[in-house]
Amino acid sequence: MKPNIGTYDRLVRLVIGIVLISLAIVNKSTLMALGGIFSLYEAVSSWCVFYHFLGKNTCPIKNPKSSFEWKSTLARGLKILFFAIVLNIIAHFAGLSTWNDFINVPTKKLSWDNYIFLFAVYPFLLGFVSKWKK
Repeated sequence: MKPNIGTYDRLVRLVIGIVLISLAIVNKSTLMALGGIFSLYEAVSSWCVFYHFLGKNTCPIKNPKSSFEWKSTLARGLKILFFAIVLNIIAHFAGLSTWNDFINVPTKKLSWDNYIFLFAVYPFLLGFVSKWKK
C-alpha cells in the first residue's frame, strides 16, 4: 500500500478519530468507535482505501515507497495473532474486557480503564509487536 494521504488529511482524520472515539465512549456506541478506529488507522498508516479506489493522492512525496512487504507478512501476522491471544488472556485475568466482549455485548457499560485498554493500550501493543524485527 503506497501512502496516498498528505499531512493535512492525516491531521483531519486524526481529529475525527479522536472525536468519534470520545463520542463512542460517552454514547456507548460501537459504530462510532469503529468509525473512530478506522479514521485513526488512516491517519497513522497514511493510506485511505477510498482514495485508492478513486485514484486520489494528496501525499506530497512523488513516488512513495510501498509499505507492503510480501515476504514477512505471514510471520508478522502470526506474531500479532499470538501476542493478541496472550493479551486477551492477561486481560481476562486482570478483569478487563476484550474486543470480543465489547463487540458481543455493545450495550454493556464499561469502566474507563476498559476503554483505555481497548482503544489505547491494546492497539499500541499490537502495533509495537508488528514492528519487532527478527
